Amino acid sequence: MNYILLLAVVLVLALVGGRIASLFRLPRVSGYLLAGLLIGPSITGFLTRQEVAHFSFINEIALGIIAFYIGTEFESRKFRRIKKTLPFFSLCDIIVTSLVVFLALLVILKGSFAMAALLGILSIATAPAATLLVIREFDSEGPLTDHILALVGLNNLVCIIAFVIAMSMISFASQCAAGGSLFFTSISLIAYGILVPLILGLGIALFLHYYLRRGLDQNELLLVSLGGILLGVGLSLTFSVSALLTNLTMGGFLANTCDRAKVAVKRLSEIDYPLYALFFALAGASFHIDMLETMGLAGGIYILGRATGKIGGAVLGRRMAGVNIPNGIYLGMGLLPQAGLAIGLSTWAAREIPNSGGSLLSLILATTIVFEVAGPILTKISLVRGGEVKIVKIVSFATVGHLKADLLLLRDRLMEAIGRGPGCNIDRHEGPILVKHLMRYHIDTIPQDATLDKVIKIMQNSRYTALPVIGKDNEWIGMLSLRSIRDLSFDRDLARLIIARDVAENVETINPDDALAHALRQLEIRQLPYLPVVEKGEQKQFLGVIHRRDICLFQVESNDGTHLN
Repeated sequence: MNYILLLAVVLVLALVGGRIASLFRLPRVSGYLLAGLLIGPSITGFLTRQEVAHFSFINEIALGIIAFYIGTEFESRKFRRIKKTLPFFSLCDIIVTSLVVFLALLVILKGSFAMAALLGILSIATAPAATLLVIREFDSEGPLTDHILALVGLNNLVCIIAFVIAMSMISFASQCAAGGSLFFTSISLIAYGILVPLILGLGIALFLHYYLRRGLDQNELLLVSLGGILLGVGLSLTFSVSALLTNLTMGGFLANTCDRAKVAVKRLSEIDYPLYALFFALAGASFHIDMLETMGLAGGIYILGRATGKIGGAVLGRRMAGVNIPNGIYLGMGLLPQAGLAIGLSTWAAREIPNSGGSLLSLILATTIVFEVAGPILTKISLVRGGEVKIVKIVSFATVGHLKADLLLLRDRLMEAIGRGPGCNIDRHEGPILVKHLMRYHIDTIPQDATLDKVIKIMQNSRYTALPVIGKDNEWIGMLSLRSIRDLSFDRDLARLIIARDVAENVETINPDDALAHALRQLEIRQLPYLPVVEKGEQKQFLGVIHRRDICLFQVESNDGTHLN
């Protein structure tokens, strides 16, 4: 079978797998993986190992794009929102996870220090592709999502650097044991593995920065952006360094120096999804089920140790940061997917130190099957339980009833095309869509006793220019915007006396059970990007907000055939 036809079949089967996964309320990523596993050499053998290996370039390109996206999350403005909590979560996650895995395996592997150390470092890595795709699929937004995205980038950055250093030290130790002394060689290898990707990333970012500022049209913008990402992947492979680190650097530099980086990301996101579907289907096809049988006790300890470290580290980080949101358990669950980076680094280890690297690679390949299948599901659960996914996203998956409605709609369109009226009208919604189905629960708020200086600082670190003011027990007070306090902030004496409650504006609120049409009318009257959602009752408790863009997007999706149960 020719390779183009093979790609077409893989893409179609991935689509079917994603839809079937949706029927069972699973992330589409899980469907892509299981579809690939089904057609791979482990089960049906439709794809041979040689054919899967032939398409490895697709994996490299997809990971390059994902690394670029994760790099753009390192924008300083985004980090300002979580700068007080991120260091606690990051340090606790990295230290606790690596230590738990290292100490557990050191006992199980009977003193193999090098193997335990490398696995401890690899346990830090989080699969950016699965995590990013689940976040995009469910359109999650809030502090939990912000922390997950930031930690994915930081974890992988630390993992790459630590692994390069550890590999050089292990090589140096083995050479010394054999009577050689390669200290300076080891140092140069460490510097090479870290500095070359940084230099490549910065160089390509400067190239992109120059062209992105030239006022390119949309097609040229896509051409330049994709060309830069492919350059990062290609040059990294040529110099035998990490393409992830190269493209992370590129994305991070662009996000902080070029205003059009967001436009480039948006344009890329319009064409990248087929690559992701192929990436996960081929990843599923590359898994070997028989590895689960040979994984042994060490693999089980690695899985349990990594899961315990991720969740335990996030819980400890939340306590050290002294915050209630994000929830540590959900944050840890969102960081469990693991695949490409861990496999790539362990493959390098197998090549450089074959005595122990081969066992390392086998264990990582076996445990990846577990993490990559269960990881997206746990990420979805963490985002839903964390309150950062709209209810409509949870219940609006395809069902058999929707399939019937789609076929009836297709019949009506064909009837209209040949000049005959539709045979019947399809009732698209079995029940009314209410505010609570589309509202978001997490948004920055201003305490009622905050001074103007504190209000301005909160707004500077927020993505919005108008924020809710709340009192004790989330009592709704009003709304504050930068426009309303702009003149007051110039009078320093007055600024010290006034608190948020004094200048909060009394804006129209809506209830969770209000209809979407009512919410949209209020948004049009008030000319606000969102409206506060307040619980009914004497003491109005602030619950969240509903965005104009979410209502408009839902209307567009409904017209395109995406319906709600």
